[in-house]
Amino acid sequence: MQNLTLKEKFNLALQNHRKNNLKTAENLYSEILTINPNYVDAHNNLGILFNKLGEHQKAISCYEKAIQIQPNNALINYNLANTFAELGQHQKAISCYEKAIQIQPNYVDAYNNLGILFNKLREHQKAISCYEKAIQIQPNNSTLHNNLGILFNKLGEHQKAISCYEKAIQIQPNYVDAYNNLGIVFNKLREHQKAISCYEKAIQIQPNYVDAYNNLGIVFNKLGEHQKAISCYEKAIQIQPQNLTSKWLCMNTFPVIYKNYEEINHYNYKFKKNIEKINKLLDMKSNYSKKDLISALNSSTNFFLHYQGKDILELQRDYAQLIERITKNIYEKFYKDIKKDTSLKKIKIGFISSFFRHHTVAKLFKNWILKIDQKYFKRFVYYIDEKFDNITNEIKKNVDYFFSHNDVDKIINKISQDKIDILIYLDIGMRPEIQVLSSLRLAPIQCNTWGHPVTSGFKNIDYYLSSELMEEKNSQKYYSEKLIYLPKLGINYDFPNISNIKKPAFIKKPNKIVFLNLQNLIKLLPQDDDIYFDIIKKFPDCCFWFIEGANNSITSIFKKRILKLAEKKKCLFEKYFYFYPRCSQEEFYGLIEASDIILDSCNWSGGNTSLEAISLNKPIVTLPTNFMRGRHTYGILKILDINETIATTKKEYIEIAVKLANDIDFRNSIVNKIKFNKSNLFNDDEPIRFLEKTIRKFFEI
Repeated sequence: MQNLTLKEKFNLALQNHRKNNLKTAENLYSEILTINPNYVDAHNNLGILFNKLGEHQKAISCYEKAIQIQPNNALINYNLANTFAELGQHQKAISCYEKAIQIQPNYVDAYNNLGILFNKLREHQKAISCYEKAIQIQPNNSTLHNNLGILFNKLGEHQKAISCYEKAIQIQPNYVDAYNNLGIVFNKLREHQKAISCYEKAIQIQPNYVDAYNNLGIVFNKLGEHQKAISCYEKAIQIQPQNLTSKWLCMNTFPVIYKNYEEINHYNYKFKKNIEKINKLLDMKSNYSKKDLISALNSSTNFFLHYQGKDILELQRDYAQLIERITKNIYEKFYKDIKKDTSLKKIKIGFISSFFRHHTVAKLFKNWILKIDQKYFKRFVYYIDEKFDNITNEIKKNVDYFFSHNDVDKIINKISQDKIDILIYLDIGMRPEIQVLSSLRLAPIQCNTWGHPVTSGFKNIDYYLSSELMEEKNSQKYYSEKLIYLPKLGINYDFPNISNIKKPAFIKKPNKIVFLNLQNLIKLLPQDDDIYFDIIKKFPDCCFWFIEGANNSITSIFKKRILKLAEKKKCLFEKYFYFYPRCSQEEFYGLIEASDIILDSCNWSGGNTSLEAISLNKPIVTLPTNFMRGRHTYGILKILDINETIATTKKEYIEIAVKLANDIDFRNSIVNKIKFNKSNLFNDDEPIRFLEKTIRKFFEI
């Protein structure tokens, strides 16, 4: 080997490098540089080798030495840029990419990677410009069209994204990633059949495409076709038995609409078993990358478990412990206790949600943020989304600090930098990113509340901010957090804007009593369906209005369940049951106004919707359960001093509904009570003042 020329030695090093004999290749490159310190290609390749080994600083040193020798080498500047980008040294990466482009103006890969970096930095117009310049140079580069599509999708410019993906497919008909990405856009647009076709085409081209199977399962789950969803995840697991994301999705798959009570028990048991399976997998394979772990956690939540009408504390704890096991591995330093600072002049209070926009969560809790006393508190808002509307802008304009991002790491780092004293999660359980954050210790005191009214199960969530009227005396046994009972409803809720009510064009008010169920169909469990038929039996001159589900498939599953029972009861389904499409807020009020009586769902009571119905003076029948999520309307009626429409049994619920339909004087007496007392429900400062005192007491201020 000593007789080899430098060129021959370099070629031998290159052969070993390509064969992944990295130590041999490293020694050969080093020998070359000992003989000729100005051998640029050896410096460059040694940098590539160190980068592959994760020794990024050594790689940077190699590239910089090469650049000292050949400053105008575009490739080496590009390689150095890639390393800086990988290390998160973004400005240095940008400078190197731009230098590479300056040297070689048609450097497509540099434009592409610079676009990816600008996208990551949320400098979206710069990213678009990079991709478009690259496409001008190489119009038939399918990867560039695909990447531009990813950016347009992120920006919500879905039609542009579709055009980009379709162009990529036109150039490269078997481009599976473009088909997969196109499916993602169609899924967002609720064009589910088109999404399914895209994923199936990707799988046809590449039968082992796990991501496409997972995404196909997600669409089927949205459509309420949970068995098809599970089948997709199981196929993905057959291909990659250790794929954590597929197993996580499978674990969190539940029927959106249950066919019967036995199905609830089955999936409850199945969920517990799946947690055990994933724990065993983690026992066997402990070397998952951070990317793999975050991909699984961000794929889904156990959202639909919460709608079974059961005590789920133990299952929530089991699920939380699984998440904690994973996040402790990734974010170990955020599992340490943080000492309270009791010498504060102002308490830094942070609020976290994915729904600081026109959404139930914002309606219920935005006034906690806007009306808390600024004499004692600095308000920090962390918005885990990028959709802004007038409510988002109102909050952003009126708080001390507002930060919006979807990237969990960036949110964690921002909260950590802000040194928050108390952190309040408004809706744990609804979005995957929130379940990651709430597993960590990011503030000395951390609280959950009823934007999604179930216990979190997390050890690092200390308190649950609830409502004294929505809890029973022994409610603590349903929570992993320590309960704090805020007065009355615990919220400060604005009186709804009912000045512009629109009667929906689709409503044809029948000449009979209309019972309206305002709740999402997922809240209506099969064991309660007999209520409608028992009401019909006692008061036939009525009908029931429902609001359709998120898509036709879900509505169809619910309709079939009711139709089956109607046939059994020998009751004409079409005569009594009407389903109306989802509509604007103004039309929703019009739907309420056109009804006579509101039937509260039994296991997950109306909160926001019941408040809106009360603003329009509609009587509500409710049957409170043991759990807070089944007691919202109960609390509302208690403030109105209305006990007459609160049932203690299903039989009594039916009797109250029939009495309201049959006895106009009784109904009017309830309506008059609502009119007289409803002002007590809205813009109530007492819960906020109590919350302030409670938090100040924590910090002895």
